[in-house]
Amino acid sequence: MKNKKLVGKDLILIGALTAVMFVIYMIISIAMSFAGPVTNVFYPPVVSVFNGIVMMLLLAKVPKLGVLSIAGTIQGLLSFLLGAFWTVGTGLIVGAILADFLIIGFKDISTKKMIAAYSVYSGIFTFGAIAPMNIFRDAFMALTLKNGISQEYVDGLIKMTEWPMLTVIIIAGFVGGFLGGLLGLKILKKHFVKAGLVQA
Repeated sequence: MKNKKLVGKDLILIGALTAVMFVIYMIISIAMSFAGPVTNVFYPPVVSVFNGIVMMLLLAKVPKLGVLSIAGTIQGLLSFLLGAFWTVGTGLIVGAILADFLIIGFKDISTKKMIAAYSVYSGIFTFGAIAPMNIFRDAFMALTLKNGISQEYVDGLIKMTEWPMLTVIIIAGFVGGFLGGLLGLKILKKHFVKAGLVQA
């Protein structure tokens, strides 16, 4: 299927399903943060698995270049507004744009491209959300403590993101996106058939 320009109804659907993805993101991230530092650092891969279903639905309904970029940018801006560390929103925005234009691209869109793009997007999002706990340790610690998180909890986060564990978490981000894409494709196969992206 050839790429077409986005129209008004496409933007409405993108906005609605992006809102759903952000709600899922918030629920999972909050729940995993309450469970402790060990689970907290793995929230991006888990979010990517569940949001993969919604993202695949969005891409099945609107299989066009720019969809992933818009969805990621909206989520990134919302994370900035909520006071998340600046690299979280940056990872969401940069990951979405890179995956969209470098993988989905301007030619025919396929389910393989969609899953690959979402996997890369999820990996970059995970890096942006978790790596600062190690790379920008002092700035991250200052912001987290300012937000009322205990020193003991922050120390636990930093310990969990030391090398080579940080590498494991980032790889898990790519894997989470891949699994989310596959799961979404399986659950929503009839939508992809209707869009002409897969055969029945």
